[in-house]
Amino acid sequence: MKKYIVIERSRTRKAFDFINGDTKNLGDIWHTSCPYELSDDKKDELNPLLFESKQDAVKYKNIQQSAANEDWEENKHFHKMYGDSKPKWKVEEYSGNLFI
Repeated sequence: MKKYIVIERSRTRKAFDFINGDTKNLGDIWHTSCPYELSDDKKDELNPLLFESKQDAVKYKNIQQSAANEDWEENKHFHKMYGDSKPKWKVEEYSGNLFI
């Protein structure tokens, strides 16, 4: 059976963000920022929130994208100063590896 994750890979070249497993519901979304250059032992500690259906993942993606849009509008001058782009959260099929 397919699994899905909610992830953001376009904001910066050095890291990606994902909704993590500490998230309890749509009103309590937690996300983790993870550098692409991470040691293998640390990769085992990552805990993405896995979804059984794409429709459920899309609900979380929409909430997270809305929060990211609000933050961007309020703080884009800071984000741009650090070379970050506007976040684009997506739903991806999860193959067991976040580092694709």
